[in-house]
Amino acid sequence: AFPDAKNLGESLLAGLQKMKDYGGADQGDRTMIDALQPAFEAIKAGKGWSAVHNAAVSGAESTKKMEKAKAGRSSYLNAESLKGHMDPGA
Repeated sequence: AFPDAKNLGESLLAGLQKMKDYGGADQGDRTMIDALQPAFEAIKAGKGWSAVHNAAVSGAESTKKMEKAKAGRSSYLNAESLKGHMDPGA
């Protein structure tokens, strides 16, 4: 996607979309996508690396509040065992 877009963030988001298409997970499913998507969106918006880092950390931290994993290995665990724990992939 990079040769067409000429924007690293846009290219990364295109790759992430393919990953979502093939894997079936999306943002909010308690997977690494919860950290990657906000970081890639920050890159696309031209934000600095500190903002990109903060977006990724915030996305990963958000998985602590998610009571159900809809994809990945965590989807086999019950809500009580997920409570307060960050998704390892995120």
